[in-house]
Amino acid sequence: MKKIGFLFGAGAEISYGMPSGGKFALDIFRHSTQDSKNTLRDMRSKIDTSSAYATNWLPEDFESKSISSFGQRVFDSIIKSTIGNNRSAIIQKLGDFDRLAESAINKVYADDNNYMEVVETDLHKNFSDINISQKLSYNAIFHEGDTLFKSRTFSILLTYYDKYVFDNEDEKLLFKNIIVSIFQLQLGALSENVSKNIEESLFNKNSLNLDFFDDLGGTINVNYDMAGISGLKILAEKDFTSISHRIVKLSYAILENIYSDILDYKSLIDSNWHYLYNPKNEWAKFSKIVVFLYTVRDYILKQAEVLDENKDGYYNDIQKIQETENFEITTIGTTNYSPFIEKIIKHDIKFLNGGTNIYYDPYLNSIVREDETNNHFVVPLLFTQSGTKPMTSIDMSEKYVDFYHELLDSDVVVVIGFGFNSDDEHINGIFRQLINKHGKTIYIVDTDTSSEMNKKNKIQAKLKIETTTNINFITINPEDRKSDGDEMWYKKIK
Repeated sequence: MKKIGFLFGAGAEISYGMPSGGKFALDIFRHSTQDSKNTLRDMRSKIDTSSAYATNWLPEDFESKSISSFGQRVFDSIIKSTIGNNRSAIIQKLGDFDRLAESAINKVYADDNNYMEVVETDLHKNFSDINISQKLSYNAIFHEGDTLFKSRTFSILLTYYDKYVFDNEDEKLLFKNIIVSIFQLQLGALSENVSKNIEESLFNKNSLNLDFFDDLGGTINVNYDMAGISGLKILAEKDFTSISHRIVKLSYAILENIYSDILDYKSLIDSNWHYLYNPKNEWAKFSKIVVFLYTVRDYILKQAEVLDENKDGYYNDIQKIQETENFEITTIGTTNYSPFIEKIIKHDIKFLNGGTNIYYDPYLNSIVREDETNNHFVVPLLFTQSGTKPMTSIDMSEKYVDFYHELLDSDVVVVIGFGFNSDDEHINGIFRQLINKHGKTIYIVDTDTSSEMNKKNKIQAKLKIETTTNINFITINPEDRKSDGDEMWYKKIK
């Protein structure tokens, strides 16, 4: 009987209705923090003020101090992180603007499906004659961004703003601000590219190599206040359903698609996680990160409530494998946080990035159950996009070691919906060891239709592995999870 170990990432739950990572990040900052603040107040009320814990670790009068949450003032750090880490992806996505707009068009014009007719009627032009590529181009330094102007959808947005007479001036102003925010985000990414290139290579020729040259490259900086914060504020403050005009709704939906794809908030967590360990001196920041983690938990649980366990997906496939295939499942790990997986798969699940039902006591640096908090402040153990400190706790270390040995004991390892990105280096290291040291056979189930050589090159770069000989790809249709030959993906495991 073949022994198989599994690792699931975020992509494994999308078919059940869980939002993608970027949409997840965007929704977190729209989600109410009130319940999370009440949770923190409730924990605080149970702490014995005469205990050594309260005396030595908490500030004086902690029981009456105000409780704060992250507001829009953190948007600058989020945008800085997003543009800094995802500038190439932003440029690429905006360069393929029409594809980015497809789902938004389907969403806004789903009722009558006459998008082209409406546009032609409103603008008094044939659809094919609405173009701006001959009218607009960037300075040569930003020439890479000119692909945006070849987009039919973006041409339509600008032509509406230029020619169409809006009945509602407030909606026209919102429309303008959305278009401006798209420009700003693209220019921010292009500027960051230029800045990084100059910082890394200021001179075309340099045979002097003078030491002070190292200080010259960083003189060009991006103004992040003008590089995408306005778009994030629009999405945080304005609701899609409150917009009446369809072209404005379309622009809003496109903006949401853009931010859902690229938003990165790990710098916010990186810069605030350590305040969990210092409430005595940083109570306000301590309360903000605690409230944030409970808000994330609350959001995940509310999303999980509406997931359909009867909907066909990868987890149901595992159930079928257990019932019909000649496989023994050695271990199942997941980087997702929701307990939804446990509703379907009857097996011990290792939550490698924490989970909504796992709690962490920063005072003791230990994992605790919800019913054994010892009258301390505890937080949901959610490694959102950061938070490496809890991995030093014994309980978490054991989880990783056990997962590694169980994968080592497997004949093959199957990875579904996990991207091996740099934020997941704690998991990448496990696979690097399995491949480099033990030659373990890995199957990656994905929807990428590019060549196998191209996919192997990407994985080799991400995992920093010596060989890809034992890495196999099972490319599937995301609608039915079937591979070539109309066969379910698990039938391809040899």
